[in-house]
Amino acid sequence: MAPHEEPTPAKDIWSADAYGNQVAPFVAALTSKIVAWLNPQPDDEILDVGCGEGPLTAKIALHVKRIVGVDASANMIESFRQTFPDIDSRVVDCRFLDREASLCNGTFDKVFSNAALHWILRDPNTRANTIRGCFDALRPGGLMVSESGALGNVAEVHAAIIAALAHRGVPIEKARAASPWWFPSLDAMRALVESQGFRWLRGEVELRQTELTSGDAGGIKGWVRLFGAPFLDLLATDELRESAVAEVAEVLEGVGRRQHDGAFTINYIRLRFVAQKPEATGTLRLADGS
Repeated sequence: MAPHEEPTPAKDIWSADAYGNQVAPFVAALTSKIVAWLNPQPDDEILDVGCGEGPLTAKIALHVKRIVGVDASANMIESFRQTFPDIDSRVVDCRFLDREASLCNGTFDKVFSNAALHWILRDPNTRANTIRGCFDALRPGGLMVSESGALGNVAEVHAAIIAALAHRGVPIEKARAASPWWFPSLDAMRALVESQGFRWLRGEVELRQTELTSGDAGGIKGWVRLFGAPFLDLLATDELRESAVAEVAEVLEGVGRRQHDGAFTINYIRLRFVAQKPEATGTLRLADGS
């Protein structure tokens, strides 16, 4: 992309109600480990990258001096502002975080991101922009703390969606290319983070079997309609899209249905890391030699 070329805005698929209430309330709820890694302190100033509608941001805000939430979804930020009007929240396309001079100014103690980088880093051409923006936002010695999807995350659903599209005439290569996610290995994430000047402190990958909601608008069908929307957009009619959703649910019935209580689970695989902006940045050279 040319330096002054305006990015094409990503389609805003998000609904705060569908995401936070009907389909995925667990995203903000299952965060005890990554918040412990963040270790919020009373004097901390934190940038929350991919904050969504803000429930986790608001919980962290209770323990820190200042937190700023940024998200590409205007729908989510509108909900954030209505629910948490006293917290600074902004619409920012985090694929180009490095362009945000008011944020990338070396004043934050920590950059935090939960369940967002696998969306933001989907395009290999803009991954470095995001991580460099996180680096530039931090003061020397500041920390980047993140949890996102790892290699193999929701693999059973991912594969079932691609198969359902193929059964409806979409070439497999086109279906694969429609994926809105980047689920890297720990080594791939480390290489990206270190390429932008960070010092890797710790990282882990963990299987977290996650129970879905059971309401009519949630469950596996609601999950596919919301998170799989970029795949479903390849189909021409609502009828085709709904038949694909039904097929995915049917295929996964014997895979994710828990025997002892009938709840439905998905195999989330989480990648967590902490990286540090070195105290003396003047001696660092990035992967591109700059």
